[in-house]
Amino acid sequence: MTEHRNIFYTAGCHGNFLRYLFDSHDAGKLLESPFKENGNSHARADAENKNMSFDVCNEGNAASAKDYQTSENYSIVWQGFDSFFYAMSAYTDRGASLDKLGIALMEEDLGIYQDMFGVQVNIGKIIKEKFNYDMDKHGQPPRAVLRNYFLLSFYMHFDHVLWTKNKDLQKSKYHKIQLTDILDLDSLKACLDRIYGFTLDIDSLHGTFMSKNLPYKQLRLVNSVLDDVSSKKNDREISGLNVISEAYILFRLDIENFDIPFHVGNEFFKSIKDIVDYVDHFPEYMKAPNNLFRVHHEHYKRR
Repeated sequence: MTEHRNIFYTAGCHGNFLRYLFDSHDAGKLLESPFKENGNSHARADAENKNMSFDVCNEGNAASAKDYQTSENYSIVWQGFDSFFYAMSAYTDRGASLDKLGIALMEEDLGIYQDMFGVQVNIGKIIKEKFNYDMDKHGQPPRAVLRNYFLLSFYMHFDHVLWTKNKDLQKSKYHKIQLTDILDLDSLKACLDRIYGFTLDIDSLHGTFMSKNLPYKQLRLVNSVLDDVSSKKNDREISGLNVISEAYILFRLDIENFDIPFHVGNEFFKSIKDIVDYVDHFPEYMKAPNNLFRVHHEHYKRR
């Protein structure tokens, strides 16, 4: 058997969970549950681990990974905006040293969130520079300011560390494991069977993994809203979205409508009808592409 396997992944894409599964298969049994209260897999008993996992968005991890190269290198990769949104949601909500759900904490108290995350968080610094909001003077940012911070991250996805590092992993010679395969039980079992020649009974474990997976639930909710807007199901109310999900919906609406801006205040759209009416009756004389669409026209095209 290989001495160890390396897993390379972008933040939020379940490298620790896959490492736990590799360790369990090496042991021939499921090890003690790795899940913290928020659903991340950071509660591993490291003394039992032979395999290594490296978040390549962390410069320190990326550097140390060079000392652990083997022929059994695996990368978790993904494609498209939905997976970008999911990864951003997952690491924001469950990353680093967080034990409880982080997005809810951020919406309530960004200062405490930044202190508790465990690694440097620059949201407060960026909203001061980009959005003229000083937390030291004014306290907790309004929801619109937080939302616009994430909206800017989506607009500039092609420069975001998640996006660029994922592209690097896609180009690597590592064995590729798709993020979507980890989220689907049957695909994950097939993947493990290809690697080990057998699969442990992970059905219940994976059920727990997904039941604690708030970012995935938010992705499904986001896509149901966007689908209903597309089909104009006007009788539906909108509720349950967190601030990152709201930002992602506005981003998707913005690129799909191109010359209709989607920047709202602290209150988000309350219903599908609100969004449909906004699009259908937006004044022609006010239509103009987002300035970032003009500057980065190689990434944004009118549909």
